[in-house]
Amino acid sequence: MGRSTIAALRVLLVVIMLGGLAGQLWFFPTLAGELARTDPELEWLGGPLLAVVVLVILGAQVALVALWRLLSMVERDSVFSPDAFKWVDVIIIAAIIDTVLVLGIWALLTFGANANPPALMLTELALVVCGAALALLMAVMKGLLRKASLLRVELSGVV
Repeated sequence: MGRSTIAALRVLLVVIMLGGLAGQLWFFPTLAGELARTDPELEWLGGPLLAVVVLVILGAQVALVALWRLLSMVERDSVFSPDAFKWVDVIIIAAIIDTVLVLGIWALLTFGANANPPALMLTELALVVCGAALALLMAVMKGLLRKASLLRVELSGVV
């Protein structure tokens, strides 16, 4: 992977991280306040939903930091070391936790509050599917990384 590709990906990671921070600090708190004003009967949902959404974004940010670390390892040509597995595990765990949290939001809004409009429900379900797919994809990638690491050790022994 070239330096320009890694640099471009890092720029995008920073943009995503800043977008997440803006969501945590400004957008979702504002949205929770609007929910309380427009639907007073759902005001009780504002705080818990905001907390879970902030946690979901935090989980994504943790995965972004892990991805940054993996990019650094690629840059140093040390991605086939045992440390890489730890960062891949962080991404997998973050994806699983976020998926469960979003599924919990879906269940609460659908069954607990009976206040899940179709567009939001589809978005939540899409996030659950994407989160599960990401966790499974990263598990497959971890297996490929393990095989590549073993092959690299074998090749270095031959050479």
